[in-house]
Amino acid sequence: MTTVKEATVPTTLEIADVLGKARAHIVMVGFCKKYLYATQQARAGLRIDRCAVDLDGAINVAVHGTPLHLGRDPLTRAAVEAVVARIAAPSLATWCDYKGNGKAQAITLLRDTEDRLRRRAV
Repeated sequence: MTTVKEATVPTTLEIADVLGKARAHIVMVGFCKKYLYATQQARAGLRIDRCAVDLDGAINVAVHGTPLHLGRDPLTRAAVEAVVARIAAPSLATWCDYKGNGKAQAITLLRDTEDRLRRRAV
């Protein structure tokens, strides 16, 4: 007999916590476009968890400790979906690459989404 591991559904507060950690990570290491992390920084010897990141990379760091995609876990997916619901772009990667979207805009987007989720959870 095999058992199926149930996927847990993240709470609104867990998602908000991830977005807060992702925002703090961008504040600390910086923001980049075109990829999950700044590959030129990694090529120069910086650990990838210390390289500038895009929104997807920041969420991955907040959940997994690395900007790399490590699978489609429910918490990462829920955090990404919460942010995507607030943008006029088909994906976070696309939003990051739009002209005019930089570090300040990414931080604001994460903060505002986190705040909205926390208000909803009360």
